[in-house]
Amino acid sequence: MKRVCPQLILLIFTAAAIHLARATLAFTQERDSPQDFERCKAIASDQARLDCLKELLPNGAPTENPSAAWPLIRTPRPNGGPDAVAIVRTADSTQSDPDLAGLMIRCQEKPGLEVLLALLRPFPPRSKKDVVVTLGSTESILHAETSTPGTALVLPLDATIFTIGPWRELKQLSVTIRDSESDVRGVIPLDGIAPALAKLLASCPSG
Repeated sequence: MKRVCPQLILLIFTAAAIHLARATLAFTQERDSPQDFERCKAIASDQARLDCLKELLPNGAPTENPSAAWPLIRTPRPNGGPDAVAIVRTADSTQSDPDLAGLMIRCQEKPGLEVLLALLRPFPPRSKKDVVVTLGSTESILHAETSTPGTALVLPLDATIFTIGPWRELKQLSVTIRDSESDVRGVIPLDGIAPALAKLLASCPSG
């Protein structure tokens, strides 16, 4: 499994998260197109790839130190209106396939939060995927749907599940995305998720 430096993983995930938010809300700017993101990912040099990705981030970036476990990302609408707001956590690169970027939890236009697995290998939009979640010695299967841009899987979960009941004790989220081409496996650390969710809820647009 190829190792990637943590700074690069976070930057790739942040760029992917911003593109996902913009595409989902249908206000992607021409200069920040998905083709730009794919062009940056294809660059062989880590430093050149970092520099390229940084150029995609001026209109949406973590609002706190990138080293924080759950950076809060705001993506402004160029035509006005409430920002798209989300928290993100990168997958553990030592235990995850490179196609899994990590976990995103974001505000919705209606009350509530949406839980997604962010991907670096897109799936066909609106396709259905089974996600196997390992909970100790048991496994649960979640029936997820690919987002419109194809760069995330929307999980049928209420985000509060991470703060109540048996899920509250989870130290990490172990997932396997079933796919006919090849399964995608990964582990996302969950430490610090409760205060991060509280901060996200306080940051969601009201009204």
